[in-house]
Amino acid sequence: MKLINSKWIDSKGNSWNSIFNTKEQAENKSRTLINCSYCSDCSDCSYCSDCSYCSNCSNCSNCSYCSDCSNCSNCSNCSYCSDCSYCSDCSYCSYCSEQPKFYKTKNIGSRKSSTIFYQNDKGIFVVCGCFRGNLISFINKVENTYPDQANKYRIEYEKEILIAKIIFA
Repeated sequence: MKLINSKWIDSKGNSWNSIFNTKEQAENKSRTLINCSYCSDCSDCSYCSDCSYCSNCSNCSNCSYCSDCSNCSNCSNCSYCSDCSYCSDCSYCSYCSEQPKFYKTKNIGSRKSSTIFYQNDKGIFVVCGCFRGNLISFINKVENTYPDQANKYRIEYEKEILIAKIIFA
């Protein structure tokens, strides 16, 4: 284990931030990786490469912030994915058996950020800021947050909800 540029780096190029991990902690996490290479701040994974901040994953590559996933690739910016398998280029998934159909909006609402609608076998779900839930719950959240039907942000969200309903019909 070598300290290079504030990172503990093992023999396979996996690394852990030295600000948050002692050498002993990094060595312990390194032992939890089975045949992983060039991963950053991961633990308990196997046969992964070029992943960041993942845990309990296997056969994944180029993923970030995932847990308990397998056979996924290019899931960067997944933020909070879990229990997925055979996914690629995903965002905000959980319990997926394949990449869900999804729709990502342009930057909208008071946050001026994108909203993601996705569909799996359980229905249509939405990820918007810290909101994560089904479409009906999201519609209720928009209506409660913006009770004035003429509010520009409510109108933006309602337009995107309609588009998502058409896409997933």
